[in-house]
Amino acid sequence: MNTITSPLVSIIIPTYNRAQILKDAINSVLKQTYPNKQIIVVDDGSIDDTRDVVSQFTGVNYIYQENGGQSKARNTGLLHAQGVYIASLDSDDIWNPDFLEQCIGMLETHQLSFVFANWTQYSSDKRIFDFFEHTKMMDKYRDPSGKKWTVLNNASSREIYLRACPSPSSSFVFRKAAMYGIWNEQINIADDWCLLLDMVLFKGANTAFTTEKLWMKRTDGKNICDGRNIIELKEYLDVNDVSAILERYRAHLNESEIAFFNKRISRNIYELYLIKIFTLNPISNNHKMLRKSLTSYPLLLPDVFMNLTYRCLRKVTRKLIKKLSLPATT
Repeated sequence: MNTITSPLVSIIIPTYNRAQILKDAINSVLKQTYPNKQIIVVDDGSIDDTRDVVSQFTGVNYIYQENGGQSKARNTGLLHAQGVYIASLDSDDIWNPDFLEQCIGMLETHQLSFVFANWTQYSSDKRIFDFFEHTKMMDKYRDPSGKKWTVLNNASSREIYLRACPSPSSSFVFRKAAMYGIWNEQINIADDWCLLLDMVLFKGANTAFTTEKLWMKRTDGKNICDGRNIIELKEYLDVNDVSAILERYRAHLNESEIAFFNKRISRNIYELYLIKIFTLNPISNNHKMLRKSLTSYPLLLPDVFMNLTYRCLRKVTRKLIKKLSLPATT
């Protein structure tokens, strides 16, 4: 694309103590085939050599702030963003060279609010998978003609984003004018979900996605999700964040949408309770949490019983197998 006809896109890269892999993220932006870009690295209070790493690159704006979390770092970058379009790349992720060109091409051609792309996920134990193929959550929305890109109207976008967020921070590019608000700094992990729901529910956003894998997500145990244990992740994301999102949008949801959220929250509380049963001793106040969930959504009690029975049987079976495999003692 020619810079004269290509609107400026601002790329915000929030980072915290990721100096060794940050350079890969920056290089992936510099190698983009899309020419007109502003690169902003927001250092969220790192104590490693992040500043020195960024200084090795020309044309990259470096901003340091006291540690305030991922959403605050993105909002700091947003204050300095001059682009018509905005993208946020996590410092452990990598874009394919044509990521921006494809995404902005769709935004321009169809005058959309935001677009997002499928990705390849690499885990620390060397597992690799195609996210959309793995989750199947976007299957019903794919273009029946087999095209890689699918344009979604606001109704479809609403249906998708009220059920889940299929687009983590590194996967989407949005039109700055389509924003309703900034990244929500009261949300623990799901700040991207909240940002996009604002556009869908309050600005009537039309969107698009591609099944083509245009970026790579790497997990190494240090990013916002992988650095937390399963209990923290379940509590902060699946219970606290989902509850906060329901309260933020409750007045704009119909009865079935509210019921879906309530059921999801209750199920997540049950699952968190079960996880704590099998991982913590003693379980302290977990019974209070379970009682609250049963009161708000009692019809899920059979599910709790079945889940609890299954997990108990699985735990007992594992112990029995382990015992039988040990040599006899005299």
